[in-house]
This record gives sequence, structure tokens and C-alpha cells, in this order.
Amino acid sequence: MTEIDASEISWQDQYKLMVGSVTPRPIALVTTIGPDGPNAAPFSFFNAVGSDPAMLMFSVGDRTGQAKDTVRNIRETPEFVVHIVSDAIKEQMNICSVDYPFGVNELEKAGFTALPSRKVKPPYIAEAPVAMECRLLQIVELGRKPYHVVFGEVVFFHYHEGIVNERYHVDVGAVNPVGRLAGKGGYCRVTDRFEMPRIALEGKPSAE
Repeated sequence: MTEIDASEISWQDQYKLMVGSVTPRPIALVTTIGPDGPNAAPFSFFNAVGSDPAMLMFSVGDRTGQAKDTVRNIRETPEFVVHIVSDAIKEQMNICSVDYPFGVNELEKAGFTALPSRKVKPPYIAEAPVAMECRLLQIVELGRKPYHVVFGEVVFFHYHEGIVNERYHVDVGAVNPVGRLAGKGGYCRVTDRFEMPRIALEGKPSAE
């Protein structure tokens, strides 16, 4: 058994342990809009947090002591769009991950098609299989670095044709998402899936 006291190692080493242990992680490709125009950036500290209303979160670290474009823009315009990264757009997502100077339009750099959203000001990406328009609920600053944890309410969903059925079930195979692993270039595909029925208590049906 390897045992490590978090208080005795650097934040860089703690980061390596976190991204190597909490894996695979979904990737949120987030579009925002600010005084310099639209911005797109991927974040893998990301997940859903609730469904009444639909809510999600992603966490953003500071850039050289100041907030990144994504956080600055959301503070200016408290809306954003979260896109699920598919295998088909992974290379374009990677272009958006470059640490460009403030004001650079990553959507143009990546060759993405920006379309007007239905309920929020930032555009959504036509090539993404899933796009969720969100309004800001709260930004929470945590840690010494610090990290900005952004919570949003989903107010509109976009899906490519054939992904959602009439019962609102999503076909993950049609989405074909990629996940983030540890390291500068670590990613994975959802290529090996299995089902395992939930165990019910005696005399009670299992929850779906």
C-alpha cells in the first residue's frame, strides 16, 4: 500500500495524483463572450451536478495570477455554452486548449462554426454533438491557487440528429465522446461498454 500525506507534497504533485486517479474525465468545451468577442476553452474538471433544474459545473485554474478569459467573460456576461467533445472534434478542441493571449478567437483558430444560441448570448459550436446553453448560478473560489468553480443552469439543449430518442434517452455511442486522462496528451474513447443491473433490496424493485 502506497500512502501519501497531501500536506507533505507540492500542489504540482497533488495535481498529478488527482488527474491520474480521477479518470477518465469528461471534457467541457466552453464558449463565452466578453468585450473582446467570443472565446472557447476546454476543461476536464467538469461534471453534471443536478437535474431539477439541470445543472453542471466546471473548474478553472488561474493563468499567471489572473483569471482566464472564460472566467473574465462569465463575470462580464453571466452565460456560457458547454459542449461535449466527440472523437470527431478532438483535434479542434486541442487547438482551443492553447494558451493564447487575451482576445484571441479560438473558434476561428480551430475552424469551428459558431451559431447563435437560442437563450444565451455566447454562440454554440455546430460541429459539437451536444451543446448545453447555461446561465450562471454561482462562481466559487476554492484553494490557494485558486480555482474558480463555475456552476450553471442548463436552459437549452442542442443535439445532432439521431442522438436523443422520443423518451429523451441519449445514445452515447452516437455522441462518441472522448475523455481526459493524465499527462499532456492523455485521452480515451468510449469503445468498451457493458451493462450491470442494479441490485434491488428483497421485495423492492431496483431504481432505474
